[in-house]
Amino acid sequence: MLLDFEHQVSTEFVFGKNAELKIGEKLSGYGFKKVLAHHTGDDFLQPLLARIKGELEKNNIEVFELDGVEPNPRLSLVRKGVEIAREEEIDFVLAVGGGSTIDSAKAIAAGARYDGDVWDLFTGKGKVESALKIGVVLTYPASGSESGNVSVINNTETNEKILISSRHLAPMITFMNPELTYTLPAFLTANGVVDMFSHICERYFSPATYIGVIDRMAEGALRTLVDIGVKAIKNPEDYRYRAELMWIGTIAQNDTLGVGRVQDWATHVIGNELSALYDITHGMTLSAIMPSWMRYVYQNDIPRFARYAEKVFDVKLEDEEKQALEGIRKTEEFFVSLGMPVNLKELFIKNLDIDKLAASVQYNPATNTIGSIRKLDINDVKNILTMAYEG
Repeated sequence: MLLDFEHQVSTEFVFGKNAELKIGEKLSGYGFKKVLAHHTGDDFLQPLLARIKGELEKNNIEVFELDGVEPNPRLSLVRKGVEIAREEEIDFVLAVGGGSTIDSAKAIAAGARYDGDVWDLFTGKGKVESALKIGVVLTYPASGSESGNVSVINNTETNEKILISSRHLAPMITFMNPELTYTLPAFLTANGVVDMFSHICERYFSPATYIGVIDRMAEGALRTLVDIGVKAIKNPEDYRYRAELMWIGTIAQNDTLGVGRVQDWATHVIGNELSALYDITHGMTLSAIMPSWMRYVYQNDIPRFARYAEKVFDVKLEDEEKQALEGIRKTEEFFVSLGMPVNLKELFIKNLDIDKLAASVQYNPATNTIGSIRKLDINDVKNILTMAYEG
């Protein structure tokens, strides 16, 4: 059954063709005067940035820029953004890009309203009690950060990648034009699909045995990703597929598919440490870990894994455990069809240290475990990593 929950999605969504052209009118209507546009600085973004700046300036909004966002967004750039926001009295931070850019923008927005070093908010020395308003022009659907309340930042000095969550970090408005994703490289599209798929699975594989509306909604979203993932890569300018991916990425992470249930997140916690220690793209860490995680924990709820196999991959066998295992194999097969790695060897990590990696994982301090469908301690994590390495 659904557990008690409180859920608020405060983001306004402007979805459709040319959605970004409404940005000046929208922000002017809210009374904003100084916008910090945050992005990677890549050449392919320049025409879009020019359109955005034109719309903002047409509505008497002053635009400042900070580029240089990288995958696994860096604390050093966040600190620079905080400095600009304070000096220029920025009142709105606009992320133009995908998850890394959005997470970086959120950290800047929070840091600008915090008296100390922004990293304090991630280590627990400080608390996010307010933030500048945040907006997004989404160009890379994957992380769901465009309406979520989470920011993940990488401190390269300490090799830490830490997540914070606060209602103040949820963007107030997001502009979503699926046509902006037509030029995404196949590799990035594949990473995005895996990230969405994993976000849903982290919520779907719950210790609850009851199957209700949230489970069925999650199954529908997963099945859609399986159906259109490869099609979107092969037909990058098909609006139907790009629109579906853009919206699934959003609902996969803003808890529409996760309310009222205990969630897992073990795959993400392990994957985050892989990214932090070896600077690997987030989606690749997830596809490399998830199949081994599934094989390690499936016996804790064979009926749920068997149902997943049937509802997502149309697998129906007489033996329930064999059906569950075939669903895991199908998951791996799906990732391969996207061109994604399915074990640690395929990440080509030099000097992989499984003991160090397992020790770096952020375990629940109360239990020294991660996950929920099965509580995993450091030895379990080592076993999963070993399975993932041996393939």
